Amino acid sequence: MSSYRVLIVDDERMAREGIAEVIDWITLGMELVGTAINGQQALDKIQALQPDVVITDIKMPIIDGLQLIEQGSKISSQIVFIVLSGFGEFELATQAMRFGVRRYLLKPSDEHEITEALEWSKGEVDVIRSNAAGNTALTVPQNQGILSSSIPSDLLQAIVNDDEAQLMKISRSWIEQLLSEGLSLHTIQDNNNHVLSYIRNQLKSEYGISTAPTIVESQDIQAFQKELGKLYTSYHYRKIDKKAMLVIKIKQLTIQHIQNRQLSLQWLAQHYLFLNSEYLGKLFRQDTGEKYTQFLTTVRMKKAKELLLLHPTLKIYEVAEQCGFEQDPQYFSNVFKKFYGFTPNEYRKQHLEDD
Repeated sequence: MSSYRVLIVDDERMAREGIAEVIDWITLGMELVGTAINGQQALDKIQALQPDVVITDIKMPIIDGLQLIEQGSKISSQIVFIVLSGFGEFELATQAMRFGVRRYLLKPSDEHEITEALEWSKGEVDVIRSNAAGNTALTVPQNQGILSSSIPSDLLQAIVNDDEAQLMKISRSWIEQLLSEGLSLHTIQDNNNHVLSYIRNQLKSEYGISTAPTIVESQDIQAFQKELGKLYTSYHYRKIDKKAMLVIKIKQLTIQHIQNRQLSLQWLAQHYLFLNSEYLGKLFRQDTGEKYTQFLTTVRMKKAKELLLLHPTLKIYEVAEQCGFEQDPQYFSNVFKKFYGFTPNEYRKQHLEDD
């Protein structure tokens, strides 16, 4: 099995180490040859380590991801780049397309998403190696059905840039161009479907957004623009959903690890989410209207209340431990009283009397 050498570039330690540790490199048939904390260090390592694949963040000090891709491609035109980017950096990510980048991962990406992107990169490396060896059998075929090669990428970029007006303008110009060239209505219809298929494939491969395949059975501009509008909506709903899903993930992990005394947003960021904890805190508060610490206390108090009711023989310190408090039953009792208005013992006694 051919070896595929991978370099990870990210100025956030948790992101670098998270990807390095979560991927089963041996099973994947790839080798992690190194990591770098910025673009400058990455350029040095590209020369020294000669990676086949580079996973890089966009926003980094000294030399950012875009500069790294541009300069790294000059060092070796055979490198396959995978771009990592956070929320709000879609415009920067699309700029990377100018340098031939075709794969994009939105932070936080899970093990499955990263593995799938790496599997894809192996195929790209195989094509590059095959072409370098003079074998064109694996060359990616160009879509001869698309008459203007710039139109599909221009439309895709308008979708990603959240520019619906530009999307409609380009699509109208596209149809008008085809009509002015005297093409048959059937040919125009075919080309429209080629463009839509290209955009769907790119949204899936680069942004993880799957859309139902549809065929435009008309050369009419309204029908074409209607389908483009669906793709536009799918992309931006998914972008919103990604944030919402991250907040849901934070809540799920909190409930799952509620017994852990070290549980905090920083702990989750380091062990599971591989994102900046300050960013996670801001996102959580924007979505829920409360700080994460408030949510954590609420979950712990609800858990305590449940244990007190369902397990009347548990000691107060045992309840405290199962809710993630330090081995200090007095502190736990103080927090419980502040939250509910009475101590754990008072609550349990009242409940037993009511029964």
